[in-house]
Amino acid sequence: MVDLDNLTAISNSGKYPNLLNSADVDAVKEIIEVYPDLFTVDYNNGCGIRKSSSATKYGFRQPVPTGVSQYQYFDGSLGENKLFPYLQNFKFLYFENNVMVEELLSFEPIPLIAPTIESICQLALETTGNNNLLKGLLDILDNTDGDYDVVTINISRVNKHIKIGLVKSPIAKVSDEIYKYVGTRSNTKIYQSCMGLTNSIEDKLYDNSEVYLPEMIIECDENGLLKQIGYSLSTHFMKDAPEGTSPNDNISKWTERHQSHNASVAGIASISDWTEELSTWEHNSNAVFGATIMTASADGISKEYIYGLG
Repeated sequence: MVDLDNLTAISNSGKYPNLLNSADVDAVKEIIEVYPDLFTVDYNNGCGIRKSSSATKYGFRQPVPTGVSQYQYFDGSLGENKLFPYLQNFKFLYFENNVMVEELLSFEPIPLIAPTIESICQLALETTGNNNLLKGLLDILDNTDGDYDVVTINISRVNKHIKIGLVKSPIAKVSDEIYKYVGTRSNTKIYQSCMGLTNSIEDKLYDNSEVYLPEMIIECDENGLLKQIGYSLSTHFMKDAPEGTSPNDNISKWTERHQSHNASVAGIASISDWTEELSTWEHNSNAVFGATIMTASADGISKEYIYGLG
């Protein structure tokens, strides 16, 4: 289920007018009413929120079978792909205006090598109808040195859109060939925007201290590869001890990782638009700081914030 009492209490506190207000609580309640079969008392659905200047989406955890090559989409259809056996045991379904628009899949890290690229391109083609230019970009990132792993794929069959999240080695420099591929020339707006974004968060992209966990985000729609580059910045470690353990099992390691987590949240919040709200979000019961996604395109840099409960 979803902890509506907690959502309501945080909203009523008035401390998070941008992150969580009464309109958000009402939207979550409506989704639960429209799709009651997704919410059962014996499963923690959590509540993920994705906010940008253009949209707000609400996500809920659902169980996923693991170790099999087939995946059942929200509409009931079955997909088959060599990536699916590496799925983790949950996904998030994201809703916008009471319509399920995105299925966020999480994977055990899959090295970005030739067979992986082939499978990604297949999935992109099935989702969007067009994977033009995607393979060329992935080939540049080809993980022969263990620099990139596939960890998330966000599928929108409704909008014919797919996002691939590639976790980056903290010592792997982003090649200039990436910017040239999406921006053509160094004097184009897209090239300069991508370079500007990378330079502005360089300390977080190339961090070898296990504080930040950066992902490169690549997107395709029905027109093929989008000429943009995104980065998702999240924490390297969770706030709490792993499920089934307690801090006292290894208090020194827990303290070290807890401090790393707090430093990461503070650093990411500091480059966000809602710094104060994001930096204190996890002070609430069961609250989770997710990530900030920054995307560079010819139009400049846009931001999306991901956070939630449980």
